[in-house]
Amino acid sequence: MKVHTRGLDWLSKLKIIDEENFEAPEEDEEVRALKIELGKARLAKEKFKLVATDVQKECAGLREENAATARALEQETKSARKEEHGRDKFRGALWGSNNELKLQREERDQSRAHSMVLKEELAVCSKSKRNLSQRLCETETNMLAIVSKYQEELNLATAHEHKVADEYAQVYAEKEARGRVIDSLHQEATMWMDRFALTLNGSQELP
Repeated sequence: MKVHTRGLDWLSKLKIIDEENFEAPEEDEEVRALKIELGKARLAKEKFKLVATDVQKECAGLREENAATARALEQETKSARKEEHGRDKFRGALWGSNNELKLQREERDQSRAHSMVLKEELAVCSKSKRNLSQRLCETETNMLAIVSKYQEELNLATAHEHKVADEYAQVYAEKEARGRVIDSLHQEATMWMDRFALTLNGSQELP
């Protein structure tokens, strides 16, 4: 409005003339000059009214534009809040997914560590199994050697037993033979003693 009324500062200096109570003096140069000034003032007043009307219309348009801008800004603010809420929800879901992924990674790392421990234990067990198999083979070989040696000793003992049995049978047979010889000699001696006794008694001669 200041822009439109620029150059009209002289309006405030004009005196308001009451046209009803105005008595026109004799028209002289001063009156004609005043009429001219009054006409100019009326033209300026009409122009001012037009300018004021334009300014009011412009102000109304600006108000409507400001209101529309405010409504659009409010709508954009609501949309931004909804988007922010959606982003917050997405962040929450993402945070939950991230935690779940962390848990899954921790479980996977624990599973890998457990698998490594199991692999190490399996390697130790395999090594122990190989050592045990080797020891079993060595023990079996030693046992076979001991059994073979024992079998040889048993065979030797059996042979010695048979030999002792044969020697005992031979000794027993010799003993029996000696017994028979002794019995025969005893009988012969008895016979000779009986004969000698008879001879001493004079019942018969000695042969």
